[in-house]
Amino acid sequence: GEEVWESSRGGLQPHTRPLATSWPELGGPVEAALRLYHQQHPQEHQSLYLFQAWPRAAGRGQRAASGEQVWAYAGGQLRPGFPRRIGDEFPGVPGGVDAAVECYPEDCGGETVLFFKGDTVYSFDLALRVTKPRVWPGLGPCSAALRWLERYYCLRGTHFYRFDPLTGKVHIGYPRDLRDYFIPCPGRGHGQGNASWGDAGDRCSEMPFQAFLSDDTGRIYAFRGGLSFRLDSWRDGYHAWPLGQMWPELEGEVDAAFAWDGRTYLIQGSQVSIFLSEQGRRRVLGYPRALQEELGVPSADAAFTCPGSAHLYLITGDRIRLVDLTQTPRHVGEPVLLPHDHVDGAMCTNDGVFLFRGPSYHQYSSVAQLLGAQQPAPPQSIATHFFHCPQ
Repeated sequence: GEEVWESSRGGLQPHTRPLATSWPELGGPVEAALRLYHQQHPQEHQSLYLFQAWPRAAGRGQRAASGEQVWAYAGGQLRPGFPRRIGDEFPGVPGGVDAAVECYPEDCGGETVLFFKGDTVYSFDLALRVTKPRVWPGLGPCSAALRWLERYYCLRGTHFYRFDPLTGKVHIGYPRDLRDYFIPCPGRGHGQGNASWGDAGDRCSEMPFQAFLSDDTGRIYAFRGGLSFRLDSWRDGYHAWPLGQMWPELEGEVDAAFAWDGRTYLIQGSQVSIFLSEQGRRRVLGYPRALQEELGVPSADAAFTCPGSAHLYLITGDRIRLVDLTQTPRHVGEPVLLPHDHVDGAMCTNDGVFLFRGPSYHQYSSVAQLLGAQQPAPPQSIATHFFHCPQ
């Protein structure tokens, strides 16, 4: 129709507003929508593209729609030269598309847009400006598509499918009902179906976390009870997900985690698994393997690397040790006493070093301040700061 759902920090709101409120130039329904993140081309970066496939007479100062129009908005304003034919903006893409979603370089090997029309998917390379049609019989037509929590979804009717953006393969356990995940309906919701997670799946509970991770891209994750939460973007909802949905084939609990050189290291007991950040987080062949063999220690309570640094800090009990990740073989430095007798997790970001214990965290401005501290930094609430839960 000619309405759009509102969204906010609290999630999807149970009301709509007219399309013309935000995009007054539009004169009818939108068939597909796409927000483009194209940092190599500032003019296109963060542009919102709205696709129309219906005939409309020309209004004042507008051209008549030809059945395959695309409108591009930047900062809420219609970009010069729009609307225009879809094929002029995206060569090789036909008019009348049903859905569109951007595929990030780490998932598709380059900046790509996937256009859906019927049973055909048109893969458009933003750098080469080339379109390749594909047929994914296992997926079928999509009335809408989106990327959320680094996963790709095809929507059809009241159901949705999670799919691999390279192959179109649908993941096990799908389709699922939109009303349990993306649309608030009384008495429904995927949280109700995951009651077995208990406090581990409740972001505002004060159950201790077992590990934290800040990766090379600035994404932040928390681990607890075989689940993971993404914390750096409220748009991702702070939802809990089983480990295997983010890191394929990984099960159990994560004791410590860190990232370095485009790889994520997840420590479980005496073993470590390494996942490549590109191409959909694939586990490196030959892993998991012994932590002693990989890093020179039998286990770790917490671990962290700071942005741009190859220095890994491993914490066991009240001691912290340094490992230079560029060395082969790797050697563990002498232990240094911490002002904490134990921590559950740790991470380092541009804002400093964070040590986590129970429901609280302690923040230090740098590794040097942490190593020189005689007393723990003041405790602060994990739930309040990282999950924005009410105090």
